[in-house]
Amino acid sequence: MEFFEKKYGIKEDERVRTFHRSRRMFCIHQNKLFIAEPSLPYSHAVWFEKEGWISKENDKLMDKIVRGIIDEFGDIYFYGGYDFNINNEIERIFFNHLNEIVKQLKLKATARIFGGLIKQESCSKWPSRKNYGQIKDNLYLE
Repeated sequence: MEFFEKKYGIKEDERVRTFHRSRRMFCIHQNKLFIAEPSLPYSHAVWFEKEGWISKENDKLMDKIVRGIIDEFGDIYFYGGYDFNINNEIERIFFNHLNEIVKQLKLKATARIFGGLIKQESCSKWPSRKNYGQIKDNLYLE
């Protein structure tokens, strides 16, 4: 875990573990949606290592796997890399799977979608780089 702390630039203390437990992780790897179990106390990197997708010796997939979270309000945040960034490719992959994410996690049409996160030093919630509005604004819901 210490290796990933250095890569993320985040110390995995109890405050961070509490945050991790409060959200639900998902990722899109090899064009397939994966949803983590609820209340896990660790990062995407630890999850990916447990799945055998990355290791301390080879973590290049952290820049390729689109990942994100559903927060305690049901809002979606998605990003890529250790820097929590977004680009056109990350957006394309995410929005191609949005319908499946909404259905599998039973998200409300009024939930909001945010792309990218801006790391903060404080304990506050990190601001998003981009706000896409509500799910219903980005998807035809059946």
